[in-house]
Amino acid sequence: MKSLCSVFLITGILISFRAYAVNDAVSIGPVPKFSKSSPALHKSLVALRSQIESDARDCVENAQGMESIGNYNATLSKTFEATKVVGVEVTGTMICDGVHSSSYRYGVAFETASGRRFDLNRIYNIAVRQNGHLLHRPELVQAVELSYRSANANNPSCLADADLDEQLTNFPLTFSPEPGGSIALYYAVADLSAGCFPVLHLQRSAILPYRDGAQALRYGLP
Repeated sequence: MKSLCSVFLITGILISFRAYAVNDAVSIGPVPKFSKSSPALHKSLVALRSQIESDARDCVENAQGMESIGNYNATLSKTFEATKVVGVEVTGTMICDGVHSSSYRYGVAFETASGRRFDLNRIYNIAVRQNGHLLHRPELVQAVELSYRSANANNPSCLADADLDEQLTNFPLTFSPEPGGSIALYYAVADLSAGCFPVLHLQRSAILPYRDGAQALRYGLP
């Protein structure tokens, strides 16, 4: 009986330590607050945060399974609040194998009343959908390249990329409208290229030929 109790005690200690190690290695920020929120919107934001937290735990537990130390940090930030739609930026950094770090950033929009995900491309039409991902229109490559070169003005290695045009048309993206009518672009890129792809921007003048003005007015979007 003493041996059995000892087994239970050791097992309990290991489980407690594992839970503590995971909790200690995961940091997820709170959901952002909006002035015109609804119960449905709050539920969707909480669900988004819960999914991020689940991914974070999987990451840290993967590192533990490799006898390494992992960590995962993420924040959720308000990007815009229109009449009927709100936007959130999710930013994360992680080490899931105890060695290699990686990061991501993306934008997501929700309808305020229903809490449902909202497809901003319905309004701005700056991208085409392929295999479940958004890729920006080839016609916008030059406009995006101007932003890329400005963002990397002090980074010669990024400016020397001979395949830039191809990358700009093949990296999946999400985006978020900005107050002046421009658009912030978030690219899903390989970690080796991440340093060359901060948030890029499309100017309002480049967007106007594709933007659905009537729909933008309906949702209160710039």
